[in-house]
Amino acid sequence: MGCHTQIGVNMSNVLLFIKDFEFGAKVSTVCVDHDCLVKFTDEETSPDEFSSEVNFAIVDLDESVFSSVGLVSELKRHGLKVIGTMGKVKNKEQSKLKLAGCDIILPKLSLVKNLPRLFKELKT
Repeated sequence: MGCHTQIGVNMSNVLLFIKDFEFGAKVSTVCVDHDCLVKFTDEETSPDEFSSEVNFAIVDLDESVFSSVGLVSELKRHGLKVIGTMGKVKNKEQSKLKLAGCDIILPKLSLVKNLPRLFKELKT
């Protein structure tokens, strides 16, 4: 099952806040395989530039430029479902980021495997 929205044949757009090339390629491939349009973003990208068609943001929380509560809350303010990922999920950081609006935080090893299910669950 794809990442299609309920309206016609529109595809979901996914913003990737990932700097690690290999990990980003794996995540991007899964997204594309599930009919999602992918855009890599960086710390210079203003959330006001995000298309209204964007549904999800996947944030590598191990990257210091992306691990801020401010980024997560800004993404949430724009109505995005925020999926965070870390090499090892740390309880203290997880609590802060979830309070800021992160919908789920997964270890990197399980993110790629679980993305199709997450798209389905978070779409509603």
